[in-house]
Amino acid sequence: MNSRQVTTITPNPAIDKTYWIDGFRANKQNRVSRVRIDPGGKGLNIARILKGFGLEGTALGFFGGMIGRELINLLTEEGINIVPVFTDANTRTNTKIMDPVSGEETEINEPGPLIGETEKKQLRQYVQEYAAKSAYMVFSGSLPPGCEPDFYQGLITTARKFNCKTILDTSEVALREGIKAAPYLIKPNHHELSELMGRKIESPAAAAAAATRVRNAYGVEEVVVSLGGLGAVLAASGGTFHAISPKVKPENTIGAGDSLVAGLIYGMASGHPPVECLRLGVAAGTLAVIDQGTSVSKPQVEAMMDFVKTVEINRLI
Repeated sequence: MNSRQVTTITPNPAIDKTYWIDGFRANKQNRVSRVRIDPGGKGLNIARILKGFGLEGTALGFFGGMIGRELINLLTEEGINIVPVFTDANTRTNTKIMDPVSGEETEINEPGPLIGETEKKQLRQYVQEYAAKSAYMVFSGSLPPGCEPDFYQGLITTARKFNCKTILDTSEVALREGIKAAPYLIKPNHHELSELMGRKIESPAAAAAAATRVRNAYGVEEVVVSLGGLGAVLAASGGTFHAISPKVKPENTIGAGDSLVAGLIYGMASGHPPVECLRLGVAAGTLAVIDQGTSVSKPQVEAMMDFVKTVEINRLI
């Protein structure tokens, strides 16, 4: 096993097409000032960011049709090692509308292609193969049609047999079922944690209490809750901690959670304790909102290492 090898699993990848429209109005004709096309899907975002951090990685997922081939080409151009499971139907396209005037972001996400039993079996085999040589395995994003709610649960159970650290970043029923496999770390945002707990969670203190309950109930080693502009909370064996960075003017909050996860993994792979991993994650997530994409360059890595010094950590419990 390579101590820095990371494998990401993205069952529902996408092509992300982002439009910038000044003063976007529904039910009206709008003029686009700029268009950007990026690989999409949480696991792919994490793989791209980790590539910029210098970590070796492989990205697994379902890819189909012309859009799937275009997505593979985009990722290959960035140097991402892709192991695709091909599907008959097209990979989805997600549309994002950014309005610089109001600061609002609108996301229109397609459900994804229908995944058959043959494709699911192939991905399960790849997970077993790569778990044997990975230090970290990340399961993230929504599940496409055809994948059972407990699909992640089965994959995590398989990966844990090989002693790699499993990270789950998903929502709703996929989170509720996946957490039953006791992944090493989960990273819900406060909305996703609220849905899991069945009550509204907004403050760092409430997030810390809920994260501790989840950790104890499911045997999860670390729970990290992203809180948007309020930073993030960590619940681990050493207690609960709140990390917050200086205020910045957000340009694009899409992908900030993926950057946070990538920062956490980078910290773990570098041998840092959980609190310092949290600090790195919050720094990476904060810098992501002032950028306009999810790829990472060397200057951005250097900026993160400088920015991490400004992230404040407070013990909560």
